[in-house]
Amino acid sequence: MTDDEIGEIVAFNNIVAFEAVPEDPPTPTDQAIASQRAVPERYIRTTVLVRSAEGDIIGSTGLRIDPDNDDNPDVISGSVIVRADHRRNGVGTELLRYFVALCRREERDRILGSTNGRLPSGEVFAQTLGMEAKQAMHVNHLVIADVDRGLMDKWVSDGPQRAEDYEIFGWDGDVPEEHMVDFLDAVLVMNTAPRDDLEINDFTLTAEEIREGEKQMHAIGFESWQLVARRKSDGAWAGIHNVMWNPAEPDVVHVGATGVRPEHRGHALGKWLKAVMTLRVMDERPNVTEIRTGNADSNDAMLRINKEMGYKPWISATTWEIATDAAEDWLKNRGLELPAV
Repeated sequence: MTDDEIGEIVAFNNIVAFEAVPEDPPTPTDQAIASQRAVPERYIRTTVLVRSAEGDIIGSTGLRIDPDNDDNPDVISGSVIVRADHRRNGVGTELLRYFVALCRREERDRILGSTNGRLPSGEVFAQTLGMEAKQAMHVNHLVIADVDRGLMDKWVSDGPQRAEDYEIFGWDGDVPEEHMVDFLDAVLVMNTAPRDDLEINDFTLTAEEIREGEKQMHAIGFESWQLVARRKSDGAWAGIHNVMWNPAEPDVVHVGATGVRPEHRGHALGKWLKAVMTLRVMDERPNVTEIRTGNADSNDAMLRINKEMGYKPWISATTWEIATDAAEDWLKNRGLELPAV
């Protein structure tokens, strides 16, 4: 894909993104190009576009698969995106034909997709197709101006008392080589997060994938901060918390992952980790106005902490599933065959 082609797609995606999140700035073209160029060559990538009579992109679909690191080889996640002024004209159905054909090409039995609560047309399309809602979640956000700094200070000062045998340390940027093995093990705590009705395997992660992700973050200018809760008596890693900052979106910090291993819970380590990070954001990123995090609506433990901190629901989202057979049948019942891809 050429730089000009990437630029066209970015412009289209920015139009759709503005409809969903008008508060956010558009993705810079140079950042998108850098991100695309940093994707490992082994990835299988296919993009399908629909253009208007004038040649403008009005819809897209496609897939991206890492053939060497695929924890759910029977499942494919994807999206069908149509510009608002071209919906209800069959564009989405035409794109669906191609997406289902790609699923067949890659021998995937199930399709996962998500809808954004601010774009109700997506939910209507999913329901019309016969998809089943599998998980409800929200992007929750913490407005910095509303943070109770005294409460955050208290959680930090209470940390060593409530968790006497624990300490917190961290780093900025890449995972230090001496911590890689422990980090790879600790991050798997995210497999304990609620999945509701989603039937998917635990994710796995390799050092190679970590380094590839870091390379991509460097290419687009992202900065990351990582915290770890560690038991002092034996050095066991108990929990992790990290955030990311995008210079193209300078007033927002995004939470990447927060988790405490089950055997270490009950010591308020999650509160300690999140309070330390929140105070650092407030002190060292004075231009940041909010912190965002995504949580399943069923994740009661994390939502309880977030609510105490002042997080509020911002944008809802739903993950949907349909069998590839059912999606193809839906198309065939409308006289539509799958194209060659």
